[in-house]
Amino acid sequence: MPVGRKYTPYRRVLEELKLKQLDVYRYKDHDEIRALAPGNKVILIKLPKRRDEMTLDEFREAVRTALRQA
Repeated sequence: MPVGRKYTPYRRVLEELKLKQLDVYRYKDHDEIRALAPGNKVILIKLPKRRDEMTLDEFREAVRTALRQA
């Protein structure tokens, strides 16, 4: 499976939350997503672990938590 298709559901979750994914920084133990929020505000979302280790619900909750803190 191509890598782009593997992460498409995570991008769709961001779009549901009115965010546009700009970059993804992959580290050994976690991912960080740079996203464009409404009002052209760029935010950095640090996930507790890598996206492929998270369910979509865990991912959605982690993004919502990061948005509340931003």
